[in-house]
Amino acid sequence: MVAKVTISLPEELLEKLDAEASSLGRSRSFVAQEAMVGYLGKTLEQRADDARRARIGRAIEGMRDIAARNPHHDGRPSVEILREIRETGDSSPPRGESEDDE
Repeated sequence: MVAKVTISLPEELLEKLDAEASSLGRSRSFVAQEAMVGYLGKTLEQRADDARRARIGRAIEGMRDIAARNPHHDGRPSVEILREIRETGDSSPPRGESEDDE
């Protein structure tokens, strides 16, 4: 048995759906069904992992944006700076630097 449903999609998602269907020579319905099978076939844990990876990716991009807008003056690797902050609880600018140096 096949049931027909009506769904609403953002325009850019519909464009991606149509492009994928066209490239495969398949219908929108086929591509949507395949996508749902893939999504619904995942466990809750797998979906949570996917969501966590997406959040981490967005966080990394955000950090890259911040770094590009605020060049650092400390030549040490970020991990070393973070370790110092964690160990000392001091998140002020590294010693020898002030906000006036910017």
